Amino acid sequence: MPPALHICYIGDARSIHVQRWALFFVKRGHRVSILTDEGAEIPGVDVYNIGDCMAPVHVPVLSALSQIIKKSLMMKKLVRHIQPDIVHGHYATNYGFLAASTGFQPLIQTVHGSDILVDAAGSREQRWFVRRALKKAVLITAVTEQMKKRVIDMGIPSDRVIMHQYGVDTTVFTPAAEEPAVKRRYRIVSTRVLEWKYNVQHLVRAAPGIRDRVPEAEIVLAGDGPDRDELATMIDDLHVGDTVSMVGRVQHDAVPAFLQSATVYVSTSITDGTSLSLLEAMASGVFPIVTDIPGNREWITDGENGFLVAVDDVDALVDRIARVFEQPDLRGRVIANNLELVRQHGDYTTNMTLMERTYLRISHRDSAH
Repeated sequence: MPPALHICYIGDARSIHVQRWALFFVKRGHRVSILTDEGAEIPGVDVYNIGDCMAPVHVPVLSALSQIIKKSLMMKKLVRHIQPDIVHGHYATNYGFLAASTGFQPLIQTVHGSDILVDAAGSREQRWFVRRALKKAVLITAVTEQMKKRVIDMGIPSDRVIMHQYGVDTTVFTPAAEEPAVKRRYRIVSTRVLEWKYNVQHLVRAAPGIRDRVPEAEIVLAGDGPDRDELATMIDDLHVGDTVSMVGRVQHDAVPAFLQSATVYVSTSITDGTSLSLLEAMASGVFPIVTDIPGNREWITDGENGFLVAVDDVDALVDRIARVFEQPDLRGRVIANNLELVRQHGDYTTNMTLMERTYLRISHRDSAH
């Protein structure tokens, strides 16, 4: 076993991504702390929730600025108190900025998607927050070439930016041993959060056409978020309640079985990095149909191991979904290829072990290797 490190993550403790990073390194024998303003209980992890100490914001501009300053000071004090070997910020716009504000080195930052693809292209203030977070880091990890390029375009030296996939557990996310039961054979699933950037409304808009082409089709939206009520109203207005169901967020340990019960996975996102939801579906033998955006093109070659459709092209989405059911051999061809692709490039244990070596190198604790 490698020498034990004390790794301090600064991020949203409720995030499944942050939790999966933390839990891997706890299991590897490292001490892990998370500094956050959104608390959660994570086995084996010391979670410091500064949100419990923050007063509510009343005046939008001045109070928000004072909150940022207060959070920065609290984070800096906590890092000095716990004395980690590494600080690793997740999501550059907010927590990444707070991580940089601690002044601790070595500092690693991970950009997750919208922070570098949306916020960094937004207002002057947002760009300033992202740039400051990234400039302080000795290493920045990105999950797509597009994101890596955006980071470099912000003035970060290319030798400080690496590609690193979080990955999925391919011992858990695997194809079903047998075909889904007849009543689920026509199941289409989405596991995206119900918010603007995932554009789940587009799949609902396609529901009437899908039902016309595939009368047996069942569309299941497994997610929650701020657009839930809007989507429920849309389902009623389009009279597709017999085709589309909303089941809420599926607990992560239940996601493998949920995916294995389906034939088609759909993501209609407007922007994305490497989507773990997509990798989970690919590893589980579900036929992926996703939007034609850079992050998805790094995993899906249209017509070979899934379909790419233009954002908001309802007719194309309907046609590609129908084709999967009308041409059963399509799915058979992609299952093994997609599982192997994820195993080679998106396996959780493999990729996190590589990051462990990076941690040891950066913290100068790799002398024993």
